[in-house]
Amino acid sequence: ADGVGQLRRARRRDGLAVRLAALLMIMATPAAANPEAEIRAAIVAARAAYNAAIANRDADGVRAALGEGYVGIAGTGGEAIIGADAMTDYFARSFKVPGFLGFVRTPDVVTVATPPQRAVERGHWSGGSLSARFSGEYFAVWV
Repeated sequence: ADGVGQLRRARRRDGLAVRLAALLMIMATPAAANPEAEIRAAIVAARAAYNAAIANRDADGVRAALGEGYVGIAGTGGEAIIGADAMTDYFARSFKVPGFLGFVRTPDVVTVATPPQRAVERGHWSGGSLSARFSGEYFAVWV
């Protein structure tokens, strides 16, 4: 069973890496048919992979969804987490906490800049633990 889990995680990582590489290629190709729509679709797919990694308590899957320059705000106290490895460690610790339920981010709007070198994702999230539930809006910038 452990080998099967490792294979599934590797497939998710590989699939996410392909989607993110496609996003980068789209962003570097000004002649794309509809780069904004393609970028939006890639971001929504990456968010779905990130949500799935959290739901599966898969720290490696979380890491695969984050860029090297990742900066995030986590937790109810607004803790700044600098770097993809630091956020991966944050989730690895959280996954070990009894009662941790994780969270889901649901994009409401993805706006692609002109030229398409960055995009903004805004949506709502919910999650928490068995002892407390939280929800709200989130904002993410993709570069």
